[in-house]
Amino acid sequence: MGRPAFVRERILNAAFDLFAREGYEAVATRTIAQEANVGPASMFKHFPTKEHLGRELYRVALAPLQKQFAELAAQRPSPTAAVTAAVELMYRAYDERPRMLALLVFPPHDFLPTEIDRANPDSVRSVLQRLTGLDDDGEAILWGAMTGPLHDRFLRQRDGKMGPSAPAHAARLIHLVG
Repeated sequence: MGRPAFVRERILNAAFDLFAREGYEAVATRTIAQEANVGPASMFKHFPTKEHLGRELYRVALAPLQKQFAELAAQRPSPTAAVTAAVELMYRAYDERPRMLALLVFPPHDFLPTEIDRANPDSVRSVLQRLTGLDDDGEAILWGAMTGPLHDRFLRQRDGKMGPSAPAHAARLIHLVG
């Protein structure tokens, strides 16, 4: 009985690594199956389409960050405190799991994961927008400024932690909501 969950987990782990490294669109399902060491039939038994797999992967990978943003929202911080806390959360998440943050920073073009869709009130971006009170353009600018250093660090494969830079980066971003 435990085998199907094990196979499903192997598929998700393989997809996670491949999507984060190469991008959603660049990875074929057969490549994921090979990396997970499962047959195509087994792969499609668990995930009928690549989009089903992608959506489940985003749900699982981003759930911890969504939970942290929900907890932040429950504290009802000021916009300034929200920016500071959001940068710290994202930088810490990057330090712990850079490939998870790569999913957040580089979403697929084929579909919009619910976890990052601003139409979803529980998405990280929606929570951030509510906490800062910014309009859509302001939130997009803030999001780009928050994720830009993560994007650069990931693509250039630079060493070192992002967490120590969080306070200085947050201070720069506060001007956007001030």
